[in-house]
Amino acid sequence: MPFSIFSRKKPTRRFNDFYSDWSKTLTDNCLPLLRQSLSSAAVLSSNVDLVLRHLVLYYETLDLAADPNTIPYLLFPSWRNSLETPFLFLGEIHPYLLTNLLRSFIDRENQDSDYEDEDTLRLIPDLVNQPLKIATAWKDPSDELVMRIDQIECTMRLMVPVLMDRVRKAQRGFVSRVSENWISAYQVGKKKKTAVTAASAGVEDAAKGEMEELVSIFVDANRLRKSVIMDIVGATSEHQAALFLEGLCQFLAGFKDQVLLQDFEVVALPN
Repeated sequence: MPFSIFSRKKPTRRFNDFYSDWSKTLTDNCLPLLRQSLSSAAVLSSNVDLVLRHLVLYYETLDLAADPNTIPYLLFPSWRNSLETPFLFLGEIHPYLLTNLLRSFIDRENQDSDYEDEDTLRLIPDLVNQPLKIATAWKDPSDELVMRIDQIECTMRLMVPVLMDRVRKAQRGFVSRVSENWISAYQVGKKKKTAVTAASAGVEDAAKGEMEELVSIFVDANRLRKSVIMDIVGATSEHQAALFLEGLCQFLAGFKDQVLLQDFEVVALPN
């Protein structure tokens, strides 16, 4: 293969191994902890903190794994399946998904707020076995919470386009430098083999600068995701935080549902 940049060695410690272990812990430990929290106030705070730390650990590990050699694999992760791919932004879950999930809790609970009251909520089958604080956690959110959510969403609306613009600039710069180096190499190369070697070196040089910038963009995107999760948990009550984290963990775990994945991957071919 002529271009060494396209044949870089993968990391010694494969990230997909870490991701597999992390996902298993999410499903087997984090979700049961959160469900226990929703029925036992005594462990609510500690379990929410444990799950939050597990999520933060993931993004911190990603940051540590990111360097010019690994960034191609992190931006286009082989450990993500086809069901996850539409939800990815720069290799990981889109930050908009986080606030959309939070909004869905609030909107669903308050869409019928004009005629539902606590007595009615007690009769809803899905909520009948839950403590009232859990069943009504999203009812009539405080002005402070709504304002904080607006601030978090505003930050994302500013940051996401900036990150995308940085990616576009890095790509434009890479293509421009490669084109210039390639043409120059063939113009000055006396032999075809010499020209190919010089052109390959030009691609390598152009890629180095791009990879450094992509690492920086990737790390900034992860910091945004991590800060959004932490800000949401910090802005909500303990019961709301537990419900939000449970919903997020269920969403992430759902990507591994083999039946759902198989249904998603079935393509209806014309007769």
